[in-house]
Amino acid sequence: VNLDGSLHVSPLHGFVDSDWAADTLHRCSVTGFTYMLAGAAVVYKTWFQSTVALSSTEAEFVAASDAGKMALYIRSLIADLGVSQNDAVLLYEDNAGAFLMADAGKPTPRTRHNNRRRFALLDWVERDLVQLEHISTALNTADVLTKLTPRIIFHQHNDVLMGKISPSRFAHVQACFMYDVW
Repeated sequence: VNLDGSLHVSPLHGFVDSDWAADTLHRCSVTGFTYMLAGAAVVYKTWFQSTVALSSTEAEFVAASDAGKMALYIRSLIADLGVSQNDAVLLYEDNAGAFLMADAGKPTPRTRHNNRRRFALLDWVERDLVQLEHISTALNTADVLTKLTPRIIFHQHNDVLMGKISPSRFAHVQACFMYDVW
């Protein structure tokens, strides 16, 4: 509880990922995202995208747009509970192209073929409701929601999703694993 009597919760943050055209039957990409609040996953979702993406960046941008819609929904639920939110929802994205598209503030000539409703994400970023942050693929917890991962990586991400370890602690564990510090 803050000094003014309002509730304080840890910032809402999410992880989003996409697996571009991995399904050989219909070539639709898989989207996965999860949102964390107070150290545990409160929402997660995985599904096939409704259209075929022409690039991995487009698939990631579509995924980030869908995850952004969920961020706004969760913000409204938290607001209905009387919890003020001054900061943007952090959404961690591992694709640099999608990150740059969202940060550009407008469609570019190479991306104008994308569905216009996907560009609502640009508005949400500009209004400081959602903030995309770049994260390495190895630390993106949503990775397990979109593709097969090695057993050890799967269990590490699963521990984050289940609240057994915090994402910041996971980053340390992953770094030690990657550099064979154990």
